[in-house]
Amino acid sequence: MLVVGAGPAGLEATHSLGKRGYKVTLAEARGEAGGRVTRESALPNLNAWARVRDYRLGQIAPMPNVDLYLESELTADQVREFSADHVAIATGSRWRRDCVGRAVRAPLPGANADTSFSPDDIMDGKRPPKGHVVVFDDDHYYMGSMMADLLVEEGYKVTLATPAATVASWSVYTLEQGHIEKRLIGLGVEILTRHRVKDVGNGIVTMVNDLTGEQVDRSGTLVPVTMRLPNDSLYDALNSEPEKLEAAGIKSVRRIGDCYGPATIAAAVYEGHRYARELDVEIDRDKVQFKTVKYDLELGG
Repeated sequence: MLVVGAGPAGLEATHSLGKRGYKVTLAEARGEAGGRVTRESALPNLNAWARVRDYRLGQIAPMPNVDLYLESELTADQVREFSADHVAIATGSRWRRDCVGRAVRAPLPGANADTSFSPDDIMDGKRPPKGHVVVFDDDHYYMGSMMADLLVEEGYKVTLATPAATVASWSVYTLEQGHIEKRLIGLGVEILTRHRVKDVGNGIVTMVNDLTGEQVDRSGTLVPVTMRLPNDSLYDALNSEPEKLEAAGIKSVRRIGDCYGPATIAAAVYEGHRYARELDVEIDRDKVQFKTVKYDLELGG
């Protein structure tokens, strides 16, 4: 069994497969396991998230049937040479830099590596020129406010624009929205709700108010937080030549976690766990895949 990628999905798949008795090799391209958990736990006040990684590494470490290899980026040829019965591709996802998301439906002209920094760029240590930064949050969860928080703490002047009526609007469901907005206000972040980015270039980020049509210009660099794309090139390369998979003795290749569909960390962990539980098990896809409990209610006295 080969798992490619030691992020939340890959770690959980390896952990659960190891407990089931499979011989598992986990290969990670970076020098540290954890994937997005490791990167995001370095953001302001998110250090506790590292427990998602640390717990699973602690469980895997004593397993004699599990091997973890860091700095081991694999090509399609190398995966086939490994000749594992099953391959799980858990190579994660990447944030878009071109502003495409809910509000902006086509790549924004001018949004390139010189004018636009993705959250991945920021988490990799890259920084815009010192001055003004516009964070465009069309993700509506925590990443937009995290980018604003991090950059303002580093001395940038930050404007956070969002097409929603409130900052981090989805976090209403996690009871965090008020805390997030209060912190941003306290940090001095300029907040522009109901605004979407229209143009970026010549050192100017142009936004438009979706209600009034009023245009707002801010000098500086753009940090779009809109949507993520799966890192599925390895999966595509493997499946483009099915005859080579068969010759290598590989029975299945599956994407799991953000490589299959970018979502929350919890969803990625669940995908890894489900993959491990369902491997080599006959599943009736027409039935709900969880147990139901029947309760007999005794009415009356």
